[in-house]
Amino acid sequence: MSRIFVTGATGLTGSHVCAQLLERGDQVRALARPGAETAPLAAMGVELAEGDITNPESVRKAAEGCEASIHCAALLGGSSQDLADFEAVNFRGTCHVLDAAKLHGMRRVVVLSTGTFFDTTGDEPTEEAPISDQPGDDPYSVTKLAAFREAQTRAAAGEDVVTCHPGAIYGPGPVPKRALARTSFNRVLLAALQGKITRYIAFPVTWVFADDVARGSIAALDHGVSGERYVLEGRPEDVSSTAQGCNRICEIAGLPHRVEDVTASDDPALLAEFGPTLVAIARSERGDPSRRSGDNPTHRRLGYEPTAMDVGFVALVEWLRELGRID
Repeated sequence: MSRIFVTGATGLTGSHVCAQLLERGDQVRALARPGAETAPLAAMGVELAEGDITNPESVRKAAEGCEASIHCAALLGGSSQDLADFEAVNFRGTCHVLDAAKLHGMRRVVVLSTGTFFDTTGDEPTEEAPISDQPGDDPYSVTKLAAFREAQTRAAAGEDVVTCHPGAIYGPGPVPKRALARTSFNRVLLAALQGKITRYIAFPVTWVFADDVARGSIAALDHGVSGERYVLEGRPEDVSSTAQGCNRICEIAGLPHRVEDVTASDDPALLAEFGPTLVAIARSERGDPSRRSGDNPTHRRLGYEPTAMDVGFVALVEWLRELGRID
């Protein structure tokens, strides 16, 4: 039995990480801000440590006595972004976790990252692709790239750090309010199911079930190799635009609402509607993720097997109906 330190534990991925660790017999200590929705975590048996990822002292205190860490805390891209806030959470917060892990002698840190800054136009798998010459300049992309580079630097210096790079995460969550956060893909899918959106900016989306991201992150904790990156995405055949994903879940739910693709441009109204992160992703040249083979490095190294999108969407629809969010 190990005690694992989890950040971002109330979020969609972090709460699944906590649940899966507890199910297999580990102890979990979660860093949680004052006033956070922690009751579902406490009911699971998570040990709660009050603190904030932006405060290095509270991170060090919360992490004491833990054998390893899965770092899920992050600010996500939205229509309004303040660089200082994103830097404090996404970059400095990652540094605080890595510093605490080194201080306490943890065996490994798994850092949840993103794949939006990799150049996947070449023949290399995403696990080995170079960083794009023109990564996004929005606060989310800038700070997540800085955190990734810090993790790689630490690994090269001998610290045991691996990174995981999820796609568009969706699915039921143990903490409903956080699972339906404003910047989540769950919220977009819910808006489509409720008929509240009619269009969405178009780019290839690698839908991935939240439970799979947690399972892949724990596999990286157990079987990863320091310095390696692991791509936690859905099946290549399930890659679609956000609008296409919205339409598919509406079909599964038996609801008539539909969403149209809109092409990225310099239109200020588009930037105001969808925010700088999504516009940057839509305008980047990253290659076609649907050509990625199911027999990829992450599959071979971790045994990672993603859930089919339709199966995940059925689970999400059932959960939303249980919550009374859709008919």
